[in-house]
Amino acid sequence: MPPKPLKTLKAGLASLKQQIKVRKDTLLQCINAKETVSEVDEHWLDNNANLVNEEKVLELLETASDYECGLQRLNSQQKTLVEKLKELGGGPDEPHKVVPQAQRKAPVPVFTQKENATLKQKIKILN
Repeated sequence: MPPKPLKTLKAGLASLKQQIKVRKDTLLQCINAKETVSEVDEHWLDNNANLVNEEKVLELLETASDYECGLQRLNSQQKTLVEKLKELGGGPDEPHKVVPQAQRKAPVPVFTQKENATLKQKIKILN
């Protein structure tokens, strides 16, 4: 049984295939009927509708001994494809926690140089 991240990536790839299926089929029918296709549509078929890179990344991660190890071996373009497939497949591995404003910690000030307090600040401290 494949690990959960791979299931998410596979679901993302299936979702992506479903999204492009109708337009790709229509354009391929036009090409098979020897009708002209615009340059924009040709570019879309060659790039966005071409899922070879996504399938290759998924194959690399499936054949890796460990998912994390396989993920580290990917280049930046392949990692971008993994993120895209994660989003399409149901989100990232770890959902983001929403922390209420009252529970958020205030940022700690960083002092890089000595600063003198203003008169107003000195009075406030004394009170």
